[in-house]
Amino acid sequence: MSVVNKIKAFINRQEFLSYLITLVLSTLLIGYAPSSIAMGVFVFFSVRYSVIHKNKIKVDITLILPILLYLLYGLTLFWSVNQSGTKIGLEKTVVLFVIPLTFGLLPKFSKKNYNIVFRYFTKINILFGLFFLIVAIVNFFKTRSLSVFTYHELVSVFNLSAIYVSLIFSISLFYLLSKKNKSTKDTILILFFLVLLLLLSSKIMMFILLIGIFVYAFCNKSINRSKIKLLIVAIAAILIIGIASILVKDRFLFEKTTMFNEILTKEKFGGVYPWTGSSIRLLQLRILKEQIEEDAIFWKGFGLFASKENVKKRHLKFNTYKTFHEYNYHNQYAQMFSEIGIFGLILLISMLIVSFIKAFKTKDFFYIMFCVVFSLMFLTESLLWRQKGLFLFIILYCIFSRTYSTDRSLDKNQRQLKTVYVKIK
Repeated sequence: MSVVNKIKAFINRQEFLSYLITLVLSTLLIGYAPSSIAMGVFVFFSVRYSVIHKNKIKVDITLILPILLYLLYGLTLFWSVNQSGTKIGLEKTVVLFVIPLTFGLLPKFSKKNYNIVFRYFTKINILFGLFFLIVAIVNFFKTRSLSVFTYHELVSVFNLSAIYVSLIFSISLFYLLSKKNKSTKDTILILFFLVLLLLLSSKIMMFILLIGIFVYAFCNKSINRSKIKLLIVAIAAILIIGIASILVKDRFLFEKTTMFNEILTKEKFGGVYPWTGSSIRLLQLRILKEQIEEDAIFWKGFGLFASKENVKKRHLKFNTYKTFHEYNYHNQYAQMFSEIGIFGLILLISMLIVSFIKAFKTKDFFYIMFCVVFSLMFLTESLLWRQKGLFLFIILYCIFSRTYSTDRSLDKNQRQLKTVYVKIK
């Protein structure tokens, strides 16, 4: 077979699409253009694959829900208080419609293709992690400040948010933990990603890590046979937390100064109010409550990407920092409720519930942790209103929903074939 024919044969296989998905995920930290181009290439070759192999679109409730959500986005254009903003929003979030439809055109992913995606995605994240640490070391010698190893400063070389980087790195961490037969290299990489997540010092991510420990113990059937290795990992993790706490404890102590009752009742905050991440998010929820009561947004919302001016007006009334006037809700549930209304919120929660049900049926640690990570991250970030968060969520959501049921059915068929073979023998 000639080289050209080999290339044609390769791009006609579903395995090639797995590499394209990896490309999309791996370019999220680089910028908007690379990941958008990669996404377009993936969709093009997926449609091409479907046409060549004459695939019929699969009806799957998991894939229908995000499509319905996007259609609801479109409906808000009719009552949006900012139609130009809603049109822009529809363009930016179109993958919520396109990607589930694309996965519906494809056969379900085999475990092999699924592993291709996460194995190479993890390798790229290792390179990113090493790069961030090297840059931090260089900056430390320049500034002699340990802060270059933590939070946003650690990833400032790409002007990234520590929250989004910790989200992406956590996917690789939980993938490595989900592997049944871990090598020494896997254990080292698990510790490596733990160190990175602790240095990034996202409070919600540390809470997720604690949940991950309990979920892992619940899902790991071989925990007795590997308890020594797990013990070593646990001890090492505790030591890392102890060391890292020196670097990140100030952020947690500062959060303790938040006066929650005052945030909910104070009329004017002024220019010197000691805001924390928790307090500003609480104020955004207070704003949402007032919007529901005063602007009648319960059923229909303001419209996709149309709440910004109303939020800004209320921040002006509260006399908060000017920077806050441009903030979104930093809460995906609140963002969805405010702009799409109660039905948008119900559809989003339904997507998570369906995923949780499938995940618990399989008792698969990685799938469960995907659900846990995004369910909790949605409490602190409007992930679906940002390209990195939206691309990551919808691709992983579709991969998980289009892989696990296949593997279970394959395992069942293989058992049946094995039984028949034994009887014949």
